[in-house]
Amino acid sequence: MTSRLRIDLFTFALGALALLAVLFFEARNGAAVAMCVLCFAGLMAARLAGFSNRALVPLTIGLVAILWMVWIDPPSTSRRTSALAHGLGGVLVGWALADYLRARISWPGWGLVALTAVLAVTVLWELGELFVDSAFDTSLRPNAADSVEDILLGALGGSGAVAAAWLLAPRRTRD
Repeated sequence: MTSRLRIDLFTFALGALALLAVLFFEARNGAAVAMCVLCFAGLMAARLAGFSNRALVPLTIGLVAILWMVWIDPPSTSRRTSALAHGLGGVLVGWALADYLRARISWPGWGLVALTAVLAVTVLWELGELFVDSAFDTSLRPNAADSVEDILLGALGGSGAVAAAWLLAPRRTRD
């Protein structure tokens, strides 16, 4: 009897996040390391809550891509890149929440809970940025106007993903 090596895709995706954090650490980019740590904490909380690999793997890979875009190869000015990152992060979180909740709560309950959770996650993210910047004196330098914009963009992205998940959800017909 032979056993085959089985690679868990979520673990692999977390490894990509950890590798990115190491690269940021080597580059002495404390703000980027902090963002990786915030992502890791959120992903671990989602795993502990019972999110499936189907939701977590794309979320993790997407977050790694966003972190890369923001800190290594920004496509535009820092303000535009930040706006894009928060909007796309909201989309990823909204989709993962919709996927998780759709199997547990009937409509419209799962949609309302997902929208509320997206807003909560965006607020927690901004509080995390504020805490990290205060505790470690990083280059994040959040301010009220920037935080409100980030929360709005994250919530809009997440709301769009929840709406798309609702539109794409399989419809059950009554017999």
